[in-house]
Amino acid sequence: MLLPLTKLLDEKALETIDEVLADAPFQDGAKTAGAVAAPLKNNLQLDRANTKDIAKLDAIIMEALSSNSTFRAGTIPKRILPPYFSKYTEGMSYGSHVDNPVIADGTTTLRTDLSMTLFLSDPDSYEGGELMVKTDTGDTRIKLPRGDAIIYPTGAYHAVNTVTKGVRVAAVTWIESMIADPYQRKLVYELDLVNQSIRTKMPDSEEARMLHKIYGNLFRLWGNL
Repeated sequence: MLLPLTKLLDEKALETIDEVLADAPFQDGAKTAGAVAAPLKNNLQLDRANTKDIAKLDAIIMEALSSNSTFRAGTIPKRILPPYFSKYTEGMSYGSHVDNPVIADGTTTLRTDLSMTLFLSDPDSYEGGELMVKTDTGDTRIKLPRGDAIIYPTGAYHAVNTVTKGVRVAAVTWIESMIADPYQRKLVYELDLVNQSIRTKMPDSEEARMLHKIYGNLFRLWGNL
């Protein structure tokens, strides 16, 4: 399931990120890739250890995610990795790959159920650079407005097409869900959408109470806290 997050960041948050990244150090992105993906990864990645205001960047994105109802309902997050900031200049790309099933960063270790790419550049400011995600219906080409994000299965083949003009900046992170099985997670998400709709239209109905009960019982059955 591909889950778009429209306007995850507002313009004020984006301007703050721009200010920090403008003077921040970037390094060869292949240094943080696994052995299989490293030869395919040709980009620059923020040197988090030497970025003065890295905590500010993390807080902006984590707070935006925690307050986003679509993100919470669609991912049912258990753990979220601090974001990696990447930069693609002309000629850079990231070949088709699958991320590691487990990623450790500092004190955080998680199973990578879902990936998120947050677009930080205006799509008109660069050419190429589309995120490609292989789904059951074929390749999906994704190039979103600045401040929008897309959630996709980490286990799906994905790539970043070659940037042919301009600079593409994005933030990427990974989520471990309380419900590991993607089919079960999708069912719970879809049931939650119906549950919310019924509660809005008929808050005191028996249908609303029954849906709430079913949602809770499925979460108890499949959830892993």
